[in-house]
Amino acid sequence: ITSTDIKNEINYLLLINNKLSELNNDLLVEYAAKSLLRERIKEIQLKKNFQFGQNEELINERVKNFRESLNINDETGFNDLLEKLNLSRNLINQKIELEVLWNNLIYEKFISQVIIDQNKIKQDLKIKLENLNNEIDEYLIYEILFSADTKDGLNELYNKIKQSIMNIGFENTASLLSDSDTSKAGGKIGWVNENQLSSTILEKIKNLAIMETSEPINTPNGILILMVKDKKKIEKEISFDDEYQKMINNEAEKQLNQFSQIFFKKIELNTKIYEK
Repeated sequence: ITSTDIKNEINYLLLINNKLSELNNDLLVEYAAKSLLRERIKEIQLKKNFQFGQNEELINERVKNFRESLNINDETGFNDLLEKLNLSRNLINQKIELEVLWNNLIYEKFISQVIIDQNKIKQDLKIKLENLNNEIDEYLIYEILFSADTKDGLNELYNKIKQSIMNIGFENTASLLSDSDTSKAGGKIGWVNENQLSSTILEKIKNLAIMETSEPINTPNGILILMVKDKKKIEKEISFDDEYQKMINNEAEKQLNQFSQIFFKKIELNTKIYEK
């Protein structure tokens, strides 16, 4: 990893999360190095399984989605922004291809191990819909996921995260200290309606005020802290079949994310990356 790599990564991270501009340069360099390290480890593993540069059509579609997520509606505006940040389109394509291939790898390796209790999901959804008013709550959720090898280490890291949230805010703390892939977007999960949340998660966040953080939540993949950045009530005609499929998909994605974290930590232990 070179100093040029670090500079490019900082610019890329600022592109996807402009709140990082609030950090001082030392913290930005630290985060960029961490982000690049994760990418390099994934890349080394992926080259054992896939050939890069063979997914042009899919990458172009994902780049379009990425551009729209930045609220940029045309290619010209996107290219102008990249030029302003001294970023090449090729760099963006490479990063998106890496994540696409990583998700493909995790799916291929672990989809057979995903276990979903469809009857329980149907029962839970039926209860929710029976008690549903004309309006349902929808939450804009951000997350920080962390873990440690010992209880003392876990407490130390938790205290560090709490202090960091006070000093630089939740989103910047998520970028620096969260183990989740959402860290690049400041921990942003996005808008989720109450029917798509587990009863445990919903119980933890439903009474939170805007910008308030949850108590730590134990998950199979580590400790989770959630923040509700916004919430609203929406009127919605609920289709049982549609909501059921969303819940199935969410559960599968959650388990695959857990496998992804575990697999990454395993290969991280066996990978050496050198900084120049």
